[in-house]
Amino acid sequence: MIHYFAFVCGFILDFFFRDIHKLPHLVRFIGSSISGLEFFLRKAFKSRLGQLFSGFLIVIFNILIWGFLAYFIDIFIYRINYILGFIIETFLFFQIFAKASLKYESMKVYNALKFGDIDSSRKALSMIVGRDTENLDFEQITKAVIETVAENMSDGIVAPWLYATLGSVISLFYNMEFLWLILVLPVIYKTINTMDSMIGYKSEKYIYIGKTAARLDDIVNFLPARFSAFTLLFVIFFISIVKSEFKIFTKSVKAFCKYRYIHSSPNAGQTESVIAGFFDTKLLGDAFYFGKLVKKRSIGDGQTKVNTEDIIVINNITYLAYVVLLIINLIIGGIACFIL
Repeated sequence: MIHYFAFVCGFILDFFFRDIHKLPHLVRFIGSSISGLEFFLRKAFKSRLGQLFSGFLIVIFNILIWGFLAYFIDIFIYRINYILGFIIETFLFFQIFAKASLKYESMKVYNALKFGDIDSSRKALSMIVGRDTENLDFEQITKAVIETVAENMSDGIVAPWLYATLGSVISLFYNMEFLWLILVLPVIYKTINTMDSMIGYKSEKYIYIGKTAARLDDIVNFLPARFSAFTLLFVIFFISIVKSEFKIFTKSVKAFCKYRYIHSSPNAGQTESVIAGFFDTKLLGDAFYFGKLVKKRSIGDGQTKVNTEDIIVINNITYLAYVVLLIINLIIGGIACFIL
């Protein structure tokens, strides 16, 4: 149970605290191994087929490396010192989740917008999105933040949470024999997601070497993206009850049913469609990436203009979703204590 307790503690810590940049970070180490392998393999394999093979090797090696290191921490460090193992595992879970950091970065954009500083808001936005930001206006910047927070709810919160929870349930069913899965599964997920973030682009440079990472990321995010959407709908349902405006919920459901597959990604549109319905607006649309215009259909039917305060609203919604996930964890923990 101590592994599960470390998971829950790390999850709660991320609710209150963002990442401390001066401390070593799991994702930075993963990123370094991805960059190093990419640099070496690009020199070794220059053809299109060679780059496809290189991308496959990058994925396999990184999954094996970081999956094994997570297993090593869970098995061997606990044998050296139980308290040390718990502290390290809790800290790793804290770094795996990204809600507080995402809120911090999105609020940097919010604060710049509030002061009317469009250059600073564009610069702050560029830190959390992949698109070009230098020509965006105030409303486009606000929409980009809303889209990013909605999409990253799945990548940065629900997906690692779901895989850690899955590892917990598997351990429970098999008499706690696979406790190491509680950490190993979310670390492997984080590795795949980081590879997609770094090399999973459709640009000329990455179209071949990043294909395996992009496809695998689509697969591992399939369930988390949909679970995220239903969690958001659950939260929005209660918001609509509290506000006595049930149309908020119905618009969210309608937008989800109609637009969840509009996005080029099979997963990103799941949460964005719900949020487009919630704000009764249009999200997404055409955008520039690396100086090239990428044509995209809009998500949502609404004509409401978003405003700066909606950045706070979307962060509050995701925090409420965070509480829902924590309640699920506490229920699972209670069941486990009862059974054991």
